[in-house]
Amino acid sequence: MAVKRMNLDQFLEFLKKQQGEQTAQQFATRLGVSPQYLSDVYNGRRPPGESITSALKVEKAMVYKLVAPSGTSPHGAGKKTAGKKAAEKAEEGK
Repeated sequence: MAVKRMNLDQFLEFLKKQQGEQTAQQFATRLGVSPQYLSDVYNGRRPPGESITSALKVEKAMVYKLVAPSGTSPHGAGKKTAGKKAAEKAEEGK
């Protein structure tokens, strides 16, 4: 089975190709969603949900990217870890 990975913009292009000559009303009915919901997806107001992805036989997967430099934590910057606290206590006891 071939796997094609798409970002959101590519998925929206795919969605528009799937719509083809159909009106938005017809395509929404085919997908089992309201025309307003389909419009919201096309205009970036709502993400494409399971009703759309399952109707098109597309599996939605989440991808997470690390944006902090290696060795740093994007969360809790400046917080002391348990190891650092223990080392500081040991230094204080000298």
